[in-house]
Amino acid sequence: MAIMNKYIKSLKNQGKLNISIDKSINFEWKYTKIAGPCSVEGPEIVDIAKEIKSLGINAFRAGAYKPCTYPILKETNGWKEGLRKEGLELLKLVKKETNLPIVTEVMDASMVDVVGEVANVFQVGTRNFQNYTLLDALGKCNIPVLLKRGTWGTIDEILGACERILVGGNQNIAICLRGVVGMPSYRHVFPSIRWAPDLMMIPALKELTNIPIIYDPSHSTGYRNFVKPITRAAMAIGADGWIIECHPNPDKSISDAAQAINYNTLNEIING
Repeated sequence: MAIMNKYIKSLKNQGKLNISIDKSINFEWKYTKIAGPCSVEGPEIVDIAKEIKSLGINAFRAGAYKPCTYPILKETNGWKEGLRKEGLELLKLVKKETNLPIVTEVMDASMVDVVGEVANVFQVGTRNFQNYTLLDALGKCNIPVLLKRGTWGTIDEILGACERILVGGNQNIAICLRGVVGMPSYRHVFPSIRWAPDLMMIPALKELTNIPIIYDPSHSTGYRNFVKPITRAAMAIGADGWIIECHPNPDKSISDAAQAINYNTLNEIING
């Protein structure tokens, strides 16, 4: 308990942490179901959002800015790490057409104002988990933050990153657990088990703070056939919600195809 600071203690005393972004959109972290494709790929994103909304999600995710692990390879294949400003305009249209809150990534402090014109929730990617300039900037705005755990992050570091946002005055945050560094391939059954689920962190963090915990079964497994069981496991041990990558044709997803699920699987997770 020693690592809890006065800001985290104050949150713990408040009970459930509600967020209110657009007054026209009622959104809480509790029982959050966030889904959508990894990236905004084109105008079809509006129809995708409508279809996914019909299944029962309460927030839509898609990246207009998509930092890639292998940018040269992606650019060779015609993908320049997202549609960027065009992607943001398409997400504006998604919000207008569906009234769904938009969860999308912000990569650095200079982008907060631009992305904030669209985002109902800022997503901080795992590689920016300790980007203190970005976290400080997010602390000064009133838009909720979904902070992804770095693949190396300890409990102390997770709560420390939260504190950087909290001390700026923004208490609308949630922690996203997205897996830790995985293991080598096993006899070529899986080309690479790049990440491993970090389910134990859910009850561990619940002991220390009431900051909501959102679980990411897509990145924490890396393979679509593991997404459903890991989602159920996370919710069974106390996660407040989940964020899942879903695509109408997962194999053709421009990014993270292996872990994207289809509409049927998402429906099974929500309504099964």
